[in-house]
Amino acid sequence: MARTQALAQPSYEELASTLSAMPDLMFELDEEGRHWDARILRPELLVAPAEQLIGHTVTEVMPEQAAKIVMQALQEAKVNGYSHGSHIHLSTPVGERWFEVSIARKVMTASDHHAETRFIVLSRDINDRKLEYLEAEKLAYHDQLTELPNRHVLQHGLTEQLRVGQQLGSYSAILFLDLDDFKKVNDLHGHHVGDQLLKAVAQRLCASVRQDDVVIRWGGDEFVILITHLSPQQPQAESHVVGICQQIINKVDKPYLFEGNKLSCRISIGVSLFNNLDIETGIQQADSAMYQAKQSDSVRYAFYNKPIKDVGT
Repeated sequence: MARTQALAQPSYEELASTLSAMPDLMFELDEEGRHWDARILRPELLVAPAEQLIGHTVTEVMPEQAAKIVMQALQEAKVNGYSHGSHIHLSTPVGERWFEVSIARKVMTASDHHAETRFIVLSRDINDRKLEYLEAEKLAYHDQLTELPNRHVLQHGLTEQLRVGQQLGSYSAILFLDLDDFKKVNDLHGHHVGDQLLKAVAQRLCASVRQDDVVIRWGGDEFVILITHLSPQQPQAESHVVGICQQIINKVDKPYLFEGNKLSCRISIGVSLFNNLDIETGIQQADSAMYQAKQSDSVRYAFYNKPIKDVGT
């Protein structure tokens, strides 16, 4: 029986040989993220030479966002015993790479001469797989012509973004935009000129809103803009949206020059302003308001269920 147990327990040399054959980067860290040991088969994947890692924390040697992710994973491993699947993006001597980080809380043994908890961290190079995933995600959630997000992005994080704003009590707005007489551009100048016009309009829309607002190619000559984290006071929120609508109209109205053709473009905007509504209903309301805006010769935006003459008052 003793001989069987001896055979079942690998020697230190066998374990060392197995670990040395692993393609993953392996580190021993403490709770503060300080490096105590490293076993590296591919040093070209390190953010710094191994000798510069030992004694330093991940916060000292990694970019801020990557270090934050690793520290969160360490806390998870401290509580649960392990953490798996965190992705970090790092600059290495062989270029920008994606890694998947897995962490296990180390079991204390009699040979350990330290009192603090230690963790074994495996960092696996997943760059090719991650880039393939990101490319597929881009194709699924982005419009190839304008490079804007498409309508499928609504269920890909935007619902959460809207929920956070509503929890804070702030208003949000959905703008539904349509290019008037766009069909005439295609008929008179061809679809290739129409495509150039759509791309130019998309750029002007993005330049008209804040960085955190989301401009979406809805389809054809229609666009949707999601504006979150407005004022919790309706008059101030409405005034802010009116300013955005005016800015969009001013920018989109400027002439376009394609292949020697000087084109003009008129846009109609419908607005749904709310602080307790789902995105789908907001889009329906904004779409309805947009048709109201199309009937006005002077004011080209309309708020849902509000007469145009009362907007901004």
